[in-house]
Amino acid sequence: MKAQEIYKKFVWQYQKVWLIIIFGFMIFCGWQVAHLPVVTSTDAIIPRDSLWHYYEKFREQFGADDGIAVVLHNPKGIFNPKTLAYIQKLTSVFEDVDEIESVLSLTTIEDIRGGEETFEVEPLIGDEIPTDPKTLAHLKERARKNPLIFRNLVSEDFKTTLLLLRTTYRGEDLNFENRLMHKVESILQKNPPPPSVEIHLAGWPVVNVNMAAYMNKDLMVFIPGCFVLLCILIYIFLHSWRAVLGAAVIINLSLIAAMASLKLVGGALSPMTSVLAPLTMALALADVIHLTVTYFKLSPRERSVSRAVAITWAPCFLTSLTTAIGFGSLLISRVPSIREFGSAAALAMFIEYFLTFTLFAFLLPWIRQGKFKLGFNKTLVEPLAKNYPWWSYKVLILFVLLFVLSILQIDKIKVDTNVIDFFHHSTPVYKDIDFVDKHLGGAQTIEISLENPKGDFLDPHLLKKIDEVARWLEKHPLFYQAISPAEFFKLMNRAFHQEDENYFRVPDSRELISQYLLLYGGDELAHFLNEDQNWARISARTPEHSSEKINEAITELNQKLAQVFKGTGVKYTVTGKTYLVNRTAEDIVKSQVESLATAAVLIFGIMFLVLRSFRLGLLSIPPNIFPLVVNFGFMGIMGIPLNTSTATISAVAIGIAVDDTIHFLIRYKRNRKNREPVSAVKTTLRQKGSAVFTTSLSLVAAFLVLGVSKFIPTVQFGMLSALVIGLALLGDVLLLPALIYLLRKFF
Repeated sequence: MKAQEIYKKFVWQYQKVWLIIIFGFMIFCGWQVAHLPVVTSTDAIIPRDSLWHYYEKFREQFGADDGIAVVLHNPKGIFNPKTLAYIQKLTSVFEDVDEIESVLSLTTIEDIRGGEETFEVEPLIGDEIPTDPKTLAHLKERARKNPLIFRNLVSEDFKTTLLLLRTTYRGEDLNFENRLMHKVESILQKNPPPPSVEIHLAGWPVVNVNMAAYMNKDLMVFIPGCFVLLCILIYIFLHSWRAVLGAAVIINLSLIAAMASLKLVGGALSPMTSVLAPLTMALALADVIHLTVTYFKLSPRERSVSRAVAITWAPCFLTSLTTAIGFGSLLISRVPSIREFGSAAALAMFIEYFLTFTLFAFLLPWIRQGKFKLGFNKTLVEPLAKNYPWWSYKVLILFVLLFVLSILQIDKIKVDTNVIDFFHHSTPVYKDIDFVDKHLGGAQTIEISLENPKGDFLDPHLLKKIDEVARWLEKHPLFYQAISPAEFFKLMNRAFHQEDENYFRVPDSRELISQYLLLYGGDELAHFLNEDQNWARISARTPEHSSEKINEAITELNQKLAQVFKGTGVKYTVTGKTYLVNRTAEDIVKSQVESLATAAVLIFGIMFLVLRSFRLGLLSIPPNIFPLVVNFGFMGIMGIPLNTSTATISAVAIGIAVDDTIHFLIRYKRNRKNREPVSAVKTTLRQKGSAVFTTSLSLVAAFLVLGVSKFIPTVQFGMLSALVIGLALLGDVLLLPALIYLLRKFF
């Protein structure tokens, strides 16, 4: 039974049944969308592997390393009564927040003091704020001599200080940071700083919540903006308001289905998945355009929905399949949110295909009743077809030159993810983090976990090795300040020797260290040494955000740790939020090579099978490899790095770019049966040119909408995807016909 007869018998005759099914399905999708979670944490991109689970145990023991730094800056200096009183007030208010475990500030940080017969562990600044200059000068000098305070809580010029809000352990609560930031900002609004004091916020929660905020703002622009733009383009291309209304229905339903697919695959709306909405809306238009153009290009006597469906269902299914394969190749990634994005987008492609060949097909007779006119026929398609093949060799020379130039630029691409550079430099979040980086060495840390399964860390030999690593970190250009258990014992040793600076060192006696530990009555050491003294932590602050530089520094750090702890039995592990995020960024880029290779093999394999011609299969490769190579060359020239955003483009784009190649070659093969190559190409351009231009330019326009974002990865994804689709269009209407002419004898 022919496809036309099957469609008539099982679909067209049961329109009401299919409409009821579609209605029920969309109600189900709407329910799923209503319960789609929103994730605001970068935890969502970190693979749940052994390193993640170790990090969970680490922060359960020592506390979260991804707190909020509330930074106060006073050009007149922070050691004055009004500023210190404000710090005390904020500290007290923040300590009452459920999401905050403790607050480390000048009014809570431990100052270990000693004299001839005294040993005290008290906050640097007590309940009463001193007002006389001598006392303030004395406290300032004590702060200078305390490594827990100087260059850690206060800057070297004593004009900047921070309140470190240590968060409670939260497990998999991915909305935790959003709640926390809302409370912190509310407290700061209700408690404004004194004159001349400015406030800056930094830390992973600040970065994550701002990412989510920009994502929400983007979606408020992308969805309506993309929808309006696509509707305008449909009218420009087809000159039919009825076609606009019909396409608008499919675009909206496909959007709902895509968001529902994200929920069904266990995903959530996040910065990594936010581009799914405009992407699906644009792709939903492709099958609509091809079906509509085919329907109206049929002669009045042959024109019927079943006939148009019979001609287009197979190539449209193949384009949906290859696009889904491009998305599906992201399942190779170790990153949860990328896998969820790939799965949801792949599923959405088949739902969009189903809606086009049922609901939209049912609307075609109604659309036919209005005005209709195909765009691009006179302006682009007919001139191309009429003047073919005289432009073929000129096009080939141009494409070869551009291809070679791009190849030469690819080696300039760097693999680097800089989370802070994801924000425009004019945004408040970028300015705040940049300020903290410059004045206090940043708010993010690299954590080192040290375990001694056969003993403890009260051994002076091991404490000195820990101190050696901490001092090495402070001398490293990428790190600013390092705190370890050794700092506490050095402070206690100095205090027990009447504050003699010569004794600011790790004691040589285990008994003396044990005695210090018994006398120590503070809480801060617990963040760096566990109760059994067999698990220790070194925390090193860094102002660097480049994954490339941080990973290079971590490689050096691992070499240093291996050298220092060789033969001691101590197990060392580099961990922490910063380490995991940067490692994941590298994994994303590396896994995309596998994704691209997988997608290319599967997609071109399908092309060979569908075309049932090895030669035509080979012919499909250059027009689709060319856009990817030029894209990488452009990235090299412009200095755009391979990061968590740009690395996913190639695997996705190859699935989209190949769509028009499929439509062109399938129609060319049919036309080739009774025509010679040149005539077959001309006929194919006239038959498919309008649809190819319309779908490709619609995709380009939809991706360009992403350029209005203030979130740099979204801008890069949109601009580069638009470039790839635009180049793929040129590859299909110029390079492919030129290759057919060049190789006409071979084919």
